[in-house]
Amino acid sequence: MTDASSLTAGTAVTSAPVKKRERIWEIDFVRGLCVVLMILDHLTMLIALYFGEGWFGRGIPGTGSGAAFCRWCVEFNSSQTRTAVRTVVLFLFFCISGISCSFSRSNLRRGLILAGVAGLYSLATYTIYTFTGMRDVLVVFGVLHFYAACILVYALVGLVFRNRTAVVSLVSAGIAVVVICLYFLYTPPADTPLWLAPLFPHKDFYGNPSPFYSVAAFSPGDICNLIPWSAFFFIGTAIGPYLYARKTSQLPLLDGKWNKPVCFIGKYAIFFYLLHVLVLTGLLMLISYLFVTPGDWILF
Repeated sequence: MTDASSLTAGTAVTSAPVKKRERIWEIDFVRGLCVVLMILDHLTMLIALYFGEGWFGRGIPGTGSGAAFCRWCVEFNSSQTRTAVRTVVLFLFFCISGISCSFSRSNLRRGLILAGVAGLYSLATYTIYTFTGMRDVLVVFGVLHFYAACILVYALVGLVFRNRTAVVSLVSAGIAVVVICLYFLYTPPADTPLWLAPLFPHKDFYGNPSPFYSVAAFSPGDICNLIPWSAFFFIGTAIGPYLYARKTSQLPLLDGKWNKPVCFIGKYAIFFYLLHVLVLTGLLMLISYLFVTPGDWILF
């Protein structure tokens, strides 16, 4: 009689390969598009604040195309158009970020890792500020810190309500409503502790500055307050589980090679965010040194 063990002797037991999770192309694309617009916005800001007058003089006189472009950068940097476009871009970026939480195996792990990266980023900007005196590079609570805080809050909500989709989505929607109400209906007093600056906006809806802190004194390089921007993130976490219940693209027929460059940027958005200002500044300094103001880097 044949023993059962002899039938399996020498036979390797294999399991079906785990299918690699497909990325949702439209999410990468929208995120990448937002990053491209952010890079272009920061390019105009660098020219407006640092390079324009160094290239053409105070007030940027002249009628050439270069001077005209620099003047446009200055005007755009303080325009209502920039404010409106920035709001739309931030809505899309943060909402997509919230939707992306629906695909994560561990938002707690993601949030903690991102918090660590944000801390290192702040340390790096502080080091640059210490050695160069350029306070404008110092970031105490920027986009990375904001994103990490939102993910950790969302992860906590999931833990408390045991990741029950309907309840977590309802709580996310509630957080978004509360944040919006606080933005329009509450102004913190002048004696509010400075450590609450990441929570409250540095300007209200009408453009009035915060009574207890200024961006220049707290986080001049970049600031992204939880009020009101976290409302956009939690709108994304509220709709994500339903919009992508099957975790597949909603627009599969539109996918193709045409979107790959922008999707690549969206997939690796964090690296573009971390490096783009350094790269842009280096390129503009090199252009200054070689072509516009030979021998002068402008920035130093």
